[in-house]
Amino acid sequence: MTFEPIGAAAARVVSKIAPIALTEPGRVREPGWYDMPAGVYHADPAPEPSLSSSVAKVLIDRSPRHAWEMHPRLNPSAVADGDPTRPKEIGTAAHKLILGRGRDLVVIEAEDYKRQAARDQRAEAYQLGRAPILRCDLDTAEAIAVAAQRQLIEIPGCAGFAGATTELVAICRDLTGAWLRIAIDAFEDHGTHAVIWDVKTGEQPAAPEGLGRRIAGMGMEVQAALYERAVLTLRPELAGRLTFRWLFIENDDPHMAVVSELDNVGLGVGRKKVAAAIGAWNRCMAAGQWPGYPASIVIAEYPPYAEAAWLARELTDGSIAAALNDPFLNRSPWAAAPSRPIVEAC
Repeated sequence: MTFEPIGAAAARVVSKIAPIALTEPGRVREPGWYDMPAGVYHADPAPEPSLSSSVAKVLIDRSPRHAWEMHPRLNPSAVADGDPTRPKEIGTAAHKLILGRGRDLVVIEAEDYKRQAARDQRAEAYQLGRAPILRCDLDTAEAIAVAAQRQLIEIPGCAGFAGATTELVAICRDLTGAWLRIAIDAFEDHGTHAVIWDVKTGEQPAAPEGLGRRIAGMGMEVQAALYERAVLTLRPELAGRLTFRWLFIENDDPHMAVVSELDNVGLGVGRKKVAAAIGAWNRCMAAGQWPGYPASIVIAEYPPYAEAAWLARELTDGSIAAALNDPFLNRSPWAAAPSRPIVEAC
């Protein structure tokens, strides 16, 4: 297969951003645009511990304690990524092929990871900060990259992706004082307006009808809103002229792609979630305390949709309706119900 990576086209375009190169782990001195390996980014090189979109999601969906657990600057034992999977490795390789930049690929000549030799090569590649991939999976990643390029050309308004600056890191000091950190797959900068691109590969369908539910289910509105906030902190003149887009690509044949922007409702929710996450982050950083779940008994709210489904069965299933005359259900008050049958003396 032959194709030109997006990053190669970007090299021919005069970028309006000149990122500062940072190749070794360390600390940046000031807000700005940076060019750095993924490992350096994930280690958090900001002047102070910084908030990323993944940590922000955990802050508001789980607890500050969970956020502390996964942050490399707060918890020295934090694990950057979960267990490797072949779909993840395909996605990493596809990212590199599409964007023209990323971790060096290590091709493993095996059909799977069942043999110890293949597993050892995989582990060694990760230890060296590289991206291992099986030969057959590399073929899939190449097919994904070719399909993505072909389909982007056919989608109106997406030609600018070919000239975008790829693998761009932005680190900034938020108006609240918090340090924010984002890693942009591709930044299409036209001076007067700009587009943030995020590439999503995977085994999930990219069908347009299901994207809203997928975005909400994965908290992707938080990513869009935090990226927007960070970019506007560095480039306030782009207010009202900055767009966030996802490029969704399916791992399986025929590798269909969809370009999507979130509607105003989703962006509005995302911005509020980010504000809540930053507020929680600042409070925890100031206090040095990262609480977990409430230390109290919690009443679990039964979902309305589940109640509605059961009520519908009551109305349509005669056997269920008859069973509702059960003596236990009709006994009141509940607290006075005996725990065992009462047996009268003979």
